[in-house]
Amino acid sequence: MKRLLYIPLVLVWLLSCKKDSVNDPSPNYAFSTVSGIWHSVEVERSSLDNKSTWEPIAAAKSDSLIFRHDGVVLNANGTPRCCAPATMIINGTLLDVKPQIALPNNPQCELLNCITCPTWEISLSDDQLIIGTCNSPRTKYVR
Repeated sequence: MKRLLYIPLVLVWLLSCKKDSVNDPSPNYAFSTVSGIWHSVEVERSSLDNKSTWEPIAAAKSDSLIFRHDGVVLNANGTPRCCAPATMIINGTLLDVKPQIALPNNPQCELLNCITCPTWEISLSDDQLIIGTCNSPRTKYVR
């Protein structure tokens, strides 16, 4: 008699298991759209009359970022970016940055007291990336 009770319990347990769907868009897919090396080319400046214009960045002052497939932001030399965000909004989608590969140590980060911006807002179109952080002006990057 007890065996008859176990059969429905096993069936309920098997049916309650959730199958990982291959078709679900994962955060890695969203991060893969921005992954790669990006070079800053312009910065947005606002005037007193609230009009914004894009000003070119001199080649000597240009910054390079590397986005990994898991959302981690690296410097051009491959070290982790100091004060990098914990989340990103990429074209309106909120994503958590979760390193899947161990990060090398960046000794420069130990010297900084980060009042970090927890979220970067990223707009991506073709080979142009615009990054907005908390109180900093937006910066335009290209591949």
